Amino acid sequence: MTTLVTIPGIMSDARTWAPLAEGLKDRVSAVHLADTTLDDTLSGMAARALAQTHGPLIVAAHSMGGRVALEMGRQAPERIRAMILSSTGAEGPAADEQAKREARIAEANADMVGYARNWAPKVLSTANAQNAELVARVRQMVEDCPAEVHARQNIALLHRPDATSYIGNFDFPVLLVTGDQDHLATEEVHGAIAAQMKDAESRVIPGSGHLLPFEQPQAVLETVTDWLDRKAIR
Repeated sequence: MTTLVTIPGIMSDARTWAPLAEGLKDRVSAVHLADTTLDDTLSGMAARALAQTHGPLIVAAHSMGGRVALEMGRQAPERIRAMILSSTGAEGPAADEQAKREARIAEANADMVGYARNWAPKVLSTANAQNAELVARVRQMVEDCPAEVHARQNIALLHRPDATSYIGNFDFPVLLVTGDQDHLATEEVHGAIAAQMKDAESRVIPGSGHLLPFEQPQAVLETVTDWLDRKAIR
């Protein structure tokens, strides 16, 4: 029996993939929310998710979670039946990244509420940044994230591996989805990742920025369901 593993992005939780998990619950035997709050390495997060589940997996992962998913594919490729990557990347850290992440950690440690207020609109599409209800939901989720968890997750990302060195070995199918207004995981970024994989498809969903699962949950569900059907994966 197959388990759906959902992996949220940085400062995020079960709210990220709740609509997808509900929509796919009849296709899988169980749904597992990966815990990305306890480890300060992506490999540790991936190992924890693998240890807490059994058998074949369909993995749905967003942003930072996508990098955890790729690490799961490296550690246990034989267990992955399919992988859905939303708004993510595969490269290693940039040369100037340490200073930026240390600044983010310091800012969140000083005022997580203010950090959430500034962060939420930046990762949404232009229209969705004006959606007061959506912005409030995203801000609340970030405020609910302890500053120490935010710090651990940034440290994990700062020391992330260059997944492009191994994703070409994946034999399982991969679906990449991003928003047309995502300035981080752009269509070009996802296209480059897909080009390195044996069986990958990249799709762009209109009306979304970087928080695709929050901004267009129904479109994501329909895109994923269609892909799973075409791949004959249940």
